[in-house]
Amino acid sequence: MIADLLLTVASAYHLLGALYYRAASAPPKEKVFEFPSLAVHVPAYKEDPQMLRNSVEKIIERLRPEQVIVITDPESYEEVRKALPPEVEVVTGAEKGKARALNEALRLTRTAYIMVFDADSFPEEGFSLVKSPYAASLWKGYSTGTRWGEALANVTTLASVALIYGRSKLGFPVIPPGSGVLIEKELLEKLGGWSEGVLTEDVDLALKALEAGVKADVVPSFVLVEAPKDYASLKRQQSRWAYGAVQAIKRHVRALTKHPETFFYLTHHASTWLPLLALITSPAGLSPLALILYYLAVSTEAFYSFKAAKGWRIRVSLADAARTSAAGLSMSIAILTAQIKALLGLKEVWKVTPKGRKRSVGKGIGSEVVLLLTPLIALWNPASLPLALQYFVASLYVTLRVLSEERRRH
Repeated sequence: MIADLLLTVASAYHLLGALYYRAASAPPKEKVFEFPSLAVHVPAYKEDPQMLRNSVEKIIERLRPEQVIVITDPESYEEVRKALPPEVEVVTGAEKGKARALNEALRLTRTAYIMVFDADSFPEEGFSLVKSPYAASLWKGYSTGTRWGEALANVTTLASVALIYGRSKLGFPVIPPGSGVLIEKELLEKLGGWSEGVLTEDVDLALKALEAGVKADVVPSFVLVEAPKDYASLKRQQSRWAYGAVQAIKRHVRALTKHPETFFYLTHHASTWLPLLALITSPAGLSPLALILYYLAVSTEAFYSFKAAKGWRIRVSLADAARTSAAGLSMSIAILTAQIKALLGLKEVWKVTPKGRKRSVGKGIGSEVVLLLTPLIALWNPASLPLALQYFVASLYVTLRVLSEERRRH
């Protein structure tokens, strides 16, 4: 049965997630040393200058780099230049894309090592580095006060622990996220710099490194990153990441043939829409055993995620988990659409996730409304009712939440 197969693959994604969380159940005890000759690159396309100033000042205070380069756009240059300390080098180029901006900073770099931060990101107090040619920092989410933001901030921290530290403990290749990545300048140049014309240059760089036989290490310290403020921003971010991951897979198939688990990691967004396709195909048949396996896998992942949260002292409540789970299921159609577009090579416009005082523009609700019709599918096969209800409840909650926020905003 097609539905059984789809649901079994979805179960595999959740069981892999459970393995990641189980491996990351406790933080490392050792701290590592700082080293000199560090440049920090901060791409900042039309970013809030005050937020950028806050991030850069904390970077300078906590890392004491030899060189800080902020790459902005011509329209924002004067305001950004005034907002930042005089020792910070400010150049333009961000209007040509993030990868182009980072390559411009690479050209200007005088140090042996480079660390990249997004405009909303900065290292935690007591941050320490590992002396490695290539390494990923852990992410700690922070919020500007919205309920969505608070829930996503906590879950961002927990997910980072699993997907970076947990995977490394299992011996899987680490894919360093762009903010907080540490790389030797010489290695970056050997890899051809940052790939331009791709949506997720950080994933592309990690796969290029794998092809060259270089595996990333893990910096056992946190970089603080701002969580998306609302559902629209989250959907935009996740759709972009899903598209970029598939785009990178297509460009680096050779690297993934040696690391099949990395393929599952890069396509983990599929866990949001595989159960939906199983539901749609369920009138042709759906085994109760496949349903039991699916919900057992989801429960196992949830159990180990809360265990990891306790070990790392990350405050993740059931409400946080419910909100983020509802968001993930609600954007399933948008995620599937993004991955199909990437697979077909259809162009996707690079969009910046709103940060600082900026808010997302436009409504966050579209394909989510379609999911409100999912209970009708259960009329053809009552066994699929649990799947139908999970999408119905998730989309109903998100739709009402977004409409309520927009009413308050206006």
